[in-house]
Amino acid sequence: MINSVPVSQDTTIATADITSALDGILTTDKFLASPQMSAFLRYVVEQTLIGNTRRIKAFTVGIEALGKPASFDPQTDPSVRVLAKRLRSSLDTYYLQNPDTTVFIEMKPGSYVPKFLLRSEMPVAMAPMHAHQHQPMNGQIAQTPMQSQPAREMPMQQEAASNATEQANSAHLSVQQPIGNTGQTHSDAANNGSHEDQEDRNTSINQLWQAYKSSSKVA
Repeated sequence: MINSVPVSQDTTIATADITSALDGILTTDKFLASPQMSAFLRYVVEQTLIGNTRRIKAFTVGIEALGKPASFDPQTDPSVRVLAKRLRSSLDTYYLQNPDTTVFIEMKPGSYVPKFLLRSEMPVAMAPMHAHQHQPMNGQIAQTPMQSQPAREMPMQQEAASNATEQANSAHLSVQQPIGNTGQTHSDAANNGSHEDQEDRNTSINQLWQAYKSSSKVA
């Protein structure tokens, strides 16, 4: 087994450090619960450490790491590709949850050959980006869009309430107006009736007076 793996022109990583990093990953709950994913990662790392990267292909991974039969055909059986995708996602999750890791094992899409990187060479995407998101600044509670929306809707609600009030007042006036007219009509009718009654009484009095005068003359 190779004692060290070159990382760049001036930097190498000791095999023992890579093996220790591998063991740290394989002992996590997620990898312990997935023996095939653990076997996949162990196989590609060990083959890379012994300089046998040319053997790391879908067919050999399926046969030697996952125990596929000799008739395994990666063209018709995508299980290795699917498992490789899960492995990459699980590695990303592991490094987000373990930001103090010093040696990183990376397997980029399109290849099953892993790369070994030091912390200083890891891309920013591997850093725990979500640790400080959604935290209030200066002790203030961040206002969400749902909280600020009612404030923007207040002028519209006030305008709607004002229109409703004007409509109610108009309806009230329209209802009151016929009542006033009806009252006036009743009053006029009552006055006319009283006037007619007065004329009838005057006529009756004149008739009685004429009758009285006639009877006086006869007497």
